[in-house]
Amino acid sequence: MSSTSYTDFIAGVEKLDGKGENWLLFEQQFTIAVKHKELWSHFDGTSPRPVPADKDAPTPVETANIAAWDKKENTSLYLLTMKIPQPTYAKHKRKGTVAAVWTAIVSEFTTKSLLARTTLRRNFMNMKFDPRKTLSSELDRLQV
Repeated sequence: MSSTSYTDFIAGVEKLDGKGENWLLFEQQFTIAVKHKELWSHFDGTSPRPVPADKDAPTPVETANIAAWDKKENTSLYLLTMKIPQPTYAKHKRKGTVAAVWTAIVSEFTTKSLLARTTLRRNFMNMKFDPRKTLSSELDRLQV
């Protein structure tokens, strides 16, 4: 791992909003931070858990590889649970690996994000200029 400190991760990644309103920003920040921690392969599923040739008698090297994988998997899960809402984790925690949990979260929040964007667009299109206010304040309102 590139760094054992989590302070940069904690400070650099905004927590995911339960409604998915910040999903696009969260997904980008989270992905970059997890790649920096050299754990992305646990999220995208390209790092499967090692399987010993003889499951009844694994070699010391196989045992060490499994232990190293388990440690990275647990670290990945830790980073994920720090930045997602507790109900989201509770809903998906039984899926197994971090990759399976992440896939479910991506699916859920991509859908929520689409709904949030649709609502924001509808609200924006329904906005009307208030002639009692200054143009500057109206532009500020639009920007928000």
